[in-house]
Amino acid sequence: MFIKKSVVNNDPKYQKLLVLITILLFVAACSDPEVSNEKRTISGEISIPETIEMNPPINLTIFHAVSGIGFQEHPLYEIESFTSDKLRFQHTFDYDAKGNRGLLVYAWIDLDGDGINCTPLSRIDLAGVAVNEEFPKTNELFQVEITTPCVGPDWFYPSKE
Repeated sequence: MFIKKSVVNNDPKYQKLLVLITILLFVAACSDPEVSNEKRTISGEISIPETIEMNPPINLTIFHAVSGIGFQEHPLYEIESFTSDKLRFQHTFDYDAKGNRGLLVYAWIDLDGDGINCTPLSRIDLAGVAVNEEFPKTNELFQVEITTPCVGPDWFYPSKE
């Protein structure tokens, strides 16, 4: 008197629904969590040697001074780059405070006009950096002095002291 029924339903509608739910769960599980960025505006002043007569554009890059949590902490996580034609700048960007602290503004001048910060054949481009290790708690004026030839941001930060 017992009727044997299959546990698996072979109904095509049921199978399509099961496949759709599986795909949705897979996409939800594999997608990145929502990043909570906040708009931040920084401003600064750049000083260059008086010997530079022309007014080339200044290339600037913003970095988190320290990024990561716990043993994964590392210096200099790039946020974004921009250029300025003036010695004073103001820039708004998306800042992700989770797991990041401090802010570094790295600037360099392309004196040879090749679009690259130094090459083995041309070593005349100059660079400088300003660091605010308390950012975003404090948002002070960044003062970048561009005087050092052919170095990247990791030459300046973290300091060797």
